[in-house]
Amino acid sequence: MQLYSANLSPYASRARLAIYAKGLPVEIQYPPGGMKSPEYLLINPMGKVPCLHLDDGSSVPESTTILEYLEDAFPQTPLRPKDPAKAARVRLIGRVTEMYVMEPLHHLFDQVNPETRDAKRTEALLEEMDNGLGRLEHYLSDDAYAAGPELTLADCEIFPVLFYVQAIGPAFGRGDMIAKHPKLAAYMTSVAKHDAVAKVHAELGAALKVFMSGGGVT
Repeated sequence: MQLYSANLSPYASRARLAIYAKGLPVEIQYPPGGMKSPEYLLINPMGKVPCLHLDDGSSVPESTTILEYLEDAFPQTPLRPKDPAKAARVRLIGRVTEMYVMEPLHHLFDQVNPETRDAKRTEALLEEMDNGLGRLEHYLSDDAYAAGPELTLADCEIFPVLFYVQAIGPAFGRGDMIAKHPKLAAYMTSVAKHDAVAKVHAELGAALKVFMSGGGVT
């Protein structure tokens, strides 16, 4: 199997985190010819990452779908609880993050440049994201990981997003926007101790540094 990925992508980072945590023998590489190349569009017509290319020649795109596929195909190192209520909490945490944190964060990237920034829209997006962080904190466990005492798919979904929340705050003079949410702040410290999370954290940090220096997407 190959995972087509870009280290800068929070979505691709979710898939890499699950692969590392499960110890799967998956080859990870940038899309051949780039995301919009004819070669890659034959594999994934959306022209995005991540995309999991299976040994039978078929492909599984979209990060959440990949996470679920890996969990179903490789249950030996589970990242999804068997208990229905606990599994629902894992999915809920990922959903809250996607709808109420990632959605405004995505639009904030368009406002980073002070010269083209819409101040009113930026403030509204920052407020929306901060509210989303509060909602996420409500559902976060008091343990070391998002949904309990063990790493789960919830951590795969939310950690890369929270990395960018921390990274983007200073661009708008807000500093670390997670710091005002005690459970989230404690979570970011505790989850980073997991080897798979630490690896993804390093990849995201290195890729963001390259991008900010004008080196493009890696």
